[in-house]
Amino acid sequence: MRLPQFEYLEPKSIKEASRTLAANPKGSVLLAGGTDLLVNMKHRVIQPKKVINLKGIPKLAYVSEGRDGLRIGALTTLHDLASSPVVNEKYPVLSRTAKEIGAYAHQVMGTLGGNLCQGNRCRFYNQSLFWRSVRPPCYKAGGEACYVVPGRNVDGRKAVKCYSTYCGDVAPVLIALDSEIKVVGPDGERSFSLKKLYTLDGQKPLSLKKGEIMKEVLIPPPSGETLYLKWRLRDSLEFPVVSLALLIEQGVDKRIEKVKIVFSGVGSGPVETQEAEKIMKNLIPDDQIIEKVSKQAMKEISPVRTSIHSPAYKRKIAGILLRQALENLK
Repeated sequence: MRLPQFEYLEPKSIKEASRTLAANPKGSVLLAGGTDLLVNMKHRVIQPKKVINLKGIPKLAYVSEGRDGLRIGALTTLHDLASSPVVNEKYPVLSRTAKEIGAYAHQVMGTLGGNLCQGNRCRFYNQSLFWRSVRPPCYKAGGEACYVVPGRNVDGRKAVKCYSTYCGDVAPVLIALDSEIKVVGPDGERSFSLKKLYTLDGQKPLSLKKGEIMKEVLIPPPSGETLYLKWRLRDSLEFPVVSLALLIEQGVDKRIEKVKIVFSGVGSGPVETQEAEKIMKNLIPDDQIIEKVSKQAMKEISPVRTSIHSPAYKRKIAGILLRQALENLK
């Protein structure tokens, strides 16, 4: 497949890239690893007028440890993240997660920032131009119909929400670790919790302002135990059908002092099951508690059929993954 025609730009600084993006945000895209972007361009899912390559910007690929935790540049490749000695020693779950993403070629090309900012997916959107041409465009592609939840746009009225699904691997782990991100925009820099990056709206899944670009991720010093589990049909290439990041901190008596349960693949952004977390506070996990927490988590997620897998199947897999994770960490 050929790429559509576009203007190719190579800014020399992140501020220059930000200004260029802000000048035409709807017609411009950022290129980092390109493992997701180039496929969508070849399928004509997106046809940008300008492609802004970030790889020429210096000092955006690094792993640096300090008193406040670990700082990772947005252009750090997934392979470098997985093979970093400090990540392997202090945050082994992050290293293992990076190795779970795609195949080796994806890890060498793909970047941390690109993985965190990847677009949402849907079986009616992420298809070839020929496949999509048999019906009017969906709401995410600029049309008026949502083919995933058609009952929501009754009487021929325009759809009011896109239900496309976020399928990233790294975000659930970093959210469980209470990570922050730093972004650069026309108005300067700002930092905020990674969890706030995701709007849970498939039409505009990221909360970045006009012209803002991710610069780095800050992970606080590690505490407790963290686990990442992923279910997909094939060991490589596949996005997760459902994945789970679980963090648990226990006191000297094994009572749970802190817990984070974050899923991917079940909503329009990473989904934290907070009611399930509340059940576990100040308890010592046993088989009965694990079963109760897993059932509560299954109730809290609301997957829709944006892939070949049914919502009931995803709920079941989510419960199985959580039970497995809790049994491994109890």
